[in-house]
Amino acid sequence: MIFKILSKVFVSDEKIKAGEYFFEKEISYAEIFKKLNKGETIYRKILIPECFSVKQTVNLLLKNQYLSGFIEKLPKEGTLFPDTYFYERGENINKILTRMTSLMKKKVNQVWKINKGKFKTKQELVIFSSIIEAESKKSYEKKLISSVFHNRLKLRMKLQSDPTILYYKNLFSKKRINKIYRSDLKNDNPWNTYTRLGLPVTAICNPGIKALEAAINPSKSNYLFFVSDGMGGHRFTDSLKEHNKNIRIWKEKLKMEK
Repeated sequence: MIFKILSKVFVSDEKIKAGEYFFEKEISYAEIFKKLNKGETIYRKILIPECFSVKQTVNLLLKNQYLSGFIEKLPKEGTLFPDTYFYERGENINKILTRMTSLMKKKVNQVWKINKGKFKTKQELVIFSSIIEAESKKSYEKKLISSVFHNRLKLRMKLQSDPTILYYKNLFSKKRINKIYRSDLKNDNPWNTYTRLGLPVTAICNPGIKALEAAINPSKSNYLFFVSDGMGGHRFTDSLKEHNKNIRIWKEKLKMEK
């Protein structure tokens, strides 16, 4: 009752903006209505990590209790820009997805200006960038990894990227799969870069700006191979013999860690 009476005195408009407000424990009625008048609602935030797939991103949004609505149309892979997004309680999921797709288009267009003929289409750029993103989480390595894949494509060598195999496996799995078997490498499908030349049919995750820039502007190298160094990075080489040696080093490190 007191609130209704005071609202007629302090509120300038009968329509108070709906939303979530934060009030300190010790606050006067005047300060409360000042916030309501200004519509100072709380903005929450959600982080979409780099290289999250559309499936992972959508699942993250659907699990968020502060968002509303249902997915009207599933976005295409590689169209959601990974970033931190701010939203108000009760905001519709589809509005956030629209913001993600708009930001991805903006970032791709920015990078496309310096393409210089490396890619025929923006879709190729995004697919290529998604593989870079999936192969390395270290920013300083992305341009080197980009150079490896550009060099392989020029020589008509298969990309042989493990993340493309994992992407296909996770398309049909409820639980996240991170292991690859030899049989997976032989299982021909549109994403298998061990059995097919060129890029996979779609992106395999949503790449960030560093991966997009690395795709357009790779390091200058003769590298054709890389393998994990067991410490979060990779060992690069232009020799198959040296590459096999690096694989043995990696396997020995794995044995020591068990």
